[in-house]
Amino acid sequence: MDRRYSGSLVLVYTTPSITDGYLARGRLEAEGIPVMAKGEGEGPYRMGPVLLYVPEELEVQAVFLLDEMRSGRLEVIEDEDLLEETDWLEAESEPAPEWFEL
Repeated sequence: MDRRYSGSLVLVYTTPSITDGYLARGRLEAEGIPVMAKGEGEGPYRMGPVLLYVPEELEVQAVFLLDEMRSGRLEVIEDEDLLEETDWLEAESEPAPEWFEL
């Protein structure tokens, strides 16, 4: 845990689904919020529930972000770099060698 936080953790999210728990955890971590996940089973057959805890100081931000996710108001902005065409897409392909047949 980062030293700038008190060390007190608060429960911000509970789900019976491992997938939902990991998605919520990943989103919180992507926003710079450290998360401690508890409750997932060990071994190849993981079972819920998943409980997500965050530092007490970040509870409001985490709850707000999770509410945005649940409501569908959270938008994903596409990366403009991925939308631009690259030079290799515009390059002419070389003809197949004579020995190559489909």
